[in-house]
Amino acid sequence: MSYKLYTDKQEIFECKIHLEGASLTKANSRIIVETEDLKLMFEGTIDKDGNCKVPIKKLRGLLGEDDKGTMKLEVIAEDTYFLPWESDFVIDTEKKIKVEVKQQDKPLVESSKPKMVVKEVKHSFNEVDSIVDTLHKKGINVNKLYKSKNKMIPILKEYSNKVGYKKGIKNFITEVVKKLAKK
Repeated sequence: MSYKLYTDKQEIFECKIHLEGASLTKANSRIIVETEDLKLMFEGTIDKDGNCKVPIKKLRGLLGEDDKGTMKLEVIAEDTYFLPWESDFVIDTEKKIKVEVKQQDKPLVESSKPKMVVKEVKHSFNEVDSIVDTLHKKGINVNKLYKSKNKMIPILKEYSNKVGYKKGIKNFITEVVKKLAKK
């Protein structure tokens, strides 16, 4: 069975060490976590009763979930190196979330704001009145319009197209002449 280390939780490796022929008072311990690409070392302590504790920090950013490798306990007592324990390990995440999205029958969020629909836009701009007012301000009456019709008709046609007059160019010119005659 593999030892489990976590990316998001500090782990404390604990074991009991029985050492013969040497003293534990000045003994050192460490865990080596080894993958194909990386070796990490975590220092630990051994008390006089042989209780060994090695804190292993969170491995987020160093190892990824589902990474595997070997971890070893190394003990050095009175200048003697011991390798008393070795195991495979796997990396896991303690805190996980799983989201399952079900088929949506209706919208999840409906706005409680008032709704507004624009049904009709009334255009207060009258194309004929606008050009008639402009011509009148410039001192152009029906007589002057007829005298310079070769110049004025193309101008009126262009204006009619530009403003999007819908009844046709002939109707536009006829309405302009009628309204200009009344001024």
